[in-house]
Amino acid sequence: MKNEFDALTQNAVNIIKFDKNSNFTIHKDYKIINLNKKNEKANFKIISENNKKILILTYPYNNFGDYLILKKDITQTIKILDTIFIGLLLTIAIAITLIIFHSLFLSRILSIHLKELGLKISKFDDDFKNKLNTNDYPLEFKEVINGINNLINRIKNYNSSQKELFIGIAHELKTPLAVMKAKNDVTLIKQRNNDYYIETIKNSNNSIENMNKVINEILKVGRLEGAQFEEANEIDLIDFIKQESKNFSLLGTKTGQKIDIDLKPNNLIMKIQKTLFSQILQNFIQNAFKFSPENSTIKISSEIIDGYFYLYIDDEGCGLDENKDYFAPFKRYGNKEGVGLGLYLSKSAATALKANINLINRKDKQGTRAMFKIKLKH
Repeated sequence: MKNEFDALTQNAVNIIKFDKNSNFTIHKDYKIINLNKKNEKANFKIISENNKKILILTYPYNNFGDYLILKKDITQTIKILDTIFIGLLLTIAIAITLIIFHSLFLSRILSIHLKELGLKISKFDDDFKNKLNTNDYPLEFKEVINGINNLINRIKNYNSSQKELFIGIAHELKTPLAVMKAKNDVTLIKQRNNDYYIETIKNSNNSIENMNKVINEILKVGRLEGAQFEEANEIDLIDFIKQESKNFSLLGTKTGQKIDIDLKPNNLIMKIQKTLFSQILQNFIQNAFKFSPENSTIKISSEIIDGYFYLYIDDEGCGLDENKDYFAPFKRYGNKEGVGLGLYLSKSAATALKANINLINRKDKQGTRAMFKIKLKH
């Protein structure tokens, strides 16, 4: 329709441009009338005339109140526009109908699969043996199924570690109690000299002290469980690691051990649960000092690779047997003191942070590398 307006306006301009007395005809259906109005703008209107649609243009002819009146039959144009409009309405109506039908059909399909999914989840046993298969569900369910399976793995790992922990707790507490009772029973069988009684009491005190250490570590497990619900705070992770490392540098004062820090990037703002991360970092540094010889260097470094932040703590100790599970509770290797819960707690903290930790032998020299890996969030 805009083209009709533009064409009629252009005709008016051409008529005024050429001499009225010339034989050149610009538009056959026009006239000039005086409306006694000046400085009026051009305007259009559409009227019905003999079952036709007529477009009328009133266009200023001069400054004396004369106006050029042009008419044009636009009946066919109006019919075409009406046909297009009706076609669009029908297309929209059909599209809406198809969308509604598809939505109802899709919702029914999804509802069936949701009921089936709920039924399968309700039938999970304590061992979670019957995992969900993504091929049994539509593509839209893939992320949900993967999320449920990941949750199942975490629950299985948690249940397994808890069983090991409780068995270990029972063993660690029962053994010294049994030793203490046996020693006391033997002492009470007959009269002993004072030195024997003193030795027995010292042994009992040592056992009690070891039990207290175990209990303190068990309390740490409880605190760590609570820390998993701690709200994540935004911190500069690089600066946090530097501060924690400096606090532990005093551990090597007597033995000549020192810390070498090489962290990249220079800063890294990240939302993380500080208590959980601190548990991992402190345990790695403490172990590095514990298993490294005198006058050795503990190297702490970091880097970002493919959207993951890597933290390394390298010691110069005797290395490790990579076939052993150092993260199991109450597992102690070597001749160093300890309850055997440090790495277990670190593993639990890493799981809660959705991070990975690992222990491997160094490639550049003798020693162990403790590694922490977490995905950066954007």
